[in-house]
Amino acid sequence: MKKFFPLILTLLFMIMLWPGPVQAAEVLWQIDLRDDGSIYESLTMDQSPGFDTREWKQLEGGEKFKLERKLDNWQAYQALSQSLPIKAEIKNYIVFKKTSLFWEKDKSAGFLQAVTDSGQGQLRIRIPGAIGESSADEVKDMTATWELKSLAAMEDGQKLLAASVLDGLMLGVILFGTGFLIIIIWFMRRMKRVNNLIQERYSLENIGQEEDLDENDDW
Repeated sequence: MKKFFPLILTLLFMIMLWPGPVQAAEVLWQIDLRDDGSIYESLTMDQSPGFDTREWKQLEGGEKFKLERKLDNWQAYQALSQSLPIKAEIKNYIVFKKTSLFWEKDKSAGFLQAVTDSGQGQLRIRIPGAIGESSADEVKDMTATWELKSLAAMEDGQKLLAASVLDGLMLGVILFGTGFLIIIIWFMRRMKRVNNLIQERYSLENIGQEEDLDENDDW
């Protein structure tokens, strides 16, 4: 046993000095579409990104590097120099909107490459509606998830998702207007019925018949 002791000690020393597997940095890119049409975007990664962050707000604290920003709508988002190459088409109907997102491969290619080079990760798009069509790797509830590497290989013009978003304000206005109209119709019919009863009771013919009955009673 003693003769193997130096060999065992050498093996233990080599294991302690041997570098472990290097884990790729994780990147989480998230876009939340709000009911009012505004956009909240956040980018979380393990290390400082290799791109200009002046269009972002950096959140202090925590072990990870996190950026965020808020935009009024898709037009404001697409006007940024650093944004995902996404084109939005929104069709307004009476009580809902149909939102379709398409991939524009040539737009912001350098920025997307800088993010994907920062490590492996995912893009999550959350939309307050029912997702009908999607090219995502996973769709759960109202969130579609893609791997960043698969996004970089996506074809130009490919549809990311299509979703129907209910317009709560317009729906409320329509429901209120419909309810108010029903009450008005019910009230008008009620008043018409009351007027008919009054006319039947106090019509000239009925008054004449009542006077004849009174005269007959006098005789």
